[in-house]
Amino acid sequence: MRAPGVVYLHGFASSPTSEKARFFRDRLAEEGIPSEIPDLNEGPGGFSKLTLTRALEQTRAALSRVGADERGAIVIGSSLGGYLAALTASRDPRVLGAVLLAPAFDLPGRWNAWLGDEGVGRWRQSRELDVQHHAYGRMEKLGFGFYLDAMGYPPYPRLGCPALILHGVHDREVGIGTSRKFAEGASDVRLVELDSDHGLLDVKPRLWEETTAFLGSLQGR
Repeated sequence: MRAPGVVYLHGFASSPTSEKARFFRDRLAEEGIPSEIPDLNEGPGGFSKLTLTRALEQTRAALSRVGADERGAIVIGSSLGGYLAALTASRDPRVLGAVLLAPAFDLPGRWNAWLGDEGVGRWRQSRELDVQHHAYGRMEKLGFGFYLDAMGYPPYPRLGCPALILHGVHDREVGIGTSRKFAEGASDVRLVELDSDHGLLDVKPRLWEETTAFLGSLQGR
């Protein structure tokens, strides 16, 4: 029986060519595991019209492309992609397991903390916000629809499958506290705290070691 395929979801203002995305793509290919990395910047309206709803639609399509309809699939996500992976795992019965890398739970709450009430108010009024797009290497406009759409999703989704969370204790962008809160309140979730920051780039071998062990544990279910 073929191993389930994997869908990798990159972070906010990142891309399928990010270092972690390429790392997982290459490791999965070495194991003969089919994978898809949808570009969440694409879609109607491009990056400026990014919403969780649009990204979830892209994720569902990617799951079908890796054979989830026949044998299920695994979702792996980083930061915003980790939150998307959790949302997908809470909604799509084809998902057999989720690996969440520094997942950005409570998305609207994070933007509120970052911008403050006045900043959110200005964003609401202007309908656009200038943000640094790391993959593009320039400032890009993000529509207020991103925030409004995110308000419609649970900050801490209830998963329908086992999950592994890998989070750096020195993460200053997405503090590990939300992952601890999520793991404490969820069943079948394992949190691994790593001596790293948000990028987790200095612990890539450990990421793969934990991921392969997690995937192996799903085989007996």
